[in-house]
Amino acid sequence: MFYLLSRQITTDVTFSGQSINSLWTIHKQLANLDVYQYKIGANEGNTMRRRNLVLLPLAGLFFLHVFVVWYLRLFEPVIVRSLKEVQSPMIHVNQECKFVYLDLGSNKGVQIRKLYEPWLYPGAAIIPFFDKLLGNITKSSRRGDVCSFGFEANPRHMGRLKHIEQSYRRKGLNVTFYNNAVSDRTGEHVTIYSDTNFDIDWGAGILDTAIDNKTNMTEYKVLTIDIVDFIRSKILPLKPKAVFMKMDIEGSEFIVLPQMLQTSTLCKDIITSFVIELHEWAKKPMGSTLTFDDLKKMMSKQGCVPSEVVYVDDESFLHDVIVDPNW
Repeated sequence: MFYLLSRQITTDVTFSGQSINSLWTIHKQLANLDVYQYKIGANEGNTMRRRNLVLLPLAGLFFLHVFVVWYLRLFEPVIVRSLKEVQSPMIHVNQECKFVYLDLGSNKGVQIRKLYEPWLYPGAAIIPFFDKLLGNITKSSRRGDVCSFGFEANPRHMGRLKHIEQSYRRKGLNVTFYNNAVSDRTGEHVTIYSDTNFDIDWGAGILDTAIDNKTNMTEYKVLTIDIVDFIRSKILPLKPKAVFMKMDIEGSEFIVLPQMLQTSTLCKDIITSFVIELHEWAKKPMGSTLTFDDLKKMMSKQGCVPSEVVYVDDESFLHDVIVDPNW
């Protein structure tokens, strides 16, 4: 029985040996193909993983770029003020400046706005002096021949000041603001004390004396600028017909004035006329006893025709008008 069965199987196998051999060959080929495909698949998988390792970060960078571009366009006014306008444009000595207004202690920029848009500030005491020295102004003539340079030590005001600067420059007006503490030296870091909860913050400066609530006080580090050097190296080369200076720098006048007197800067051919506020509260901490009478006597000893002192203290429109300068 076993023999017959074996024979039958052998016969069947022998009968279909060719087919079986062919099938076995195909089977081996298919098996080899599966292994090959597996290897290929594994290699392709590794390649794809390596490709993904490269492409995914690139895709991330692409979408980050798209987001940043969208964000900058959406918040362009804020970004422009906070990034692009941090540094003021350089002054070119060939710039046409028939007149110069030097605003030392610009605060929120109201005085410079009075210079270029006086109709918004009716009754402001400084405007008649602007008209006398710089000529009358109408809405069709915005004093384009007056170059204004403003210095403000308090960084809190710089966003607004740069907005005014850019708005006026778009109209062809030469206005530049600097975030520096006016001094008798350049490049030194000084501490500026600011009243955080006071919008006008008119007591901000190198002294904290004028800040009543010290718990709300913020300190900033700001670079100084030698204002005499600025006048002589930047303003005089412009050869202006007249220079009008306003000085309201919260006690720093007792640093600046002695240097101006020693260098004969308060002369009419350099500073035509100026208005100044001597802060009585700052005299003791600054170790000064300077008065207006002392100042005038010292000016007369400079060996030149002294600058004209304008006696006006214009504190009107401290919060400014609601009309935006972006006209």
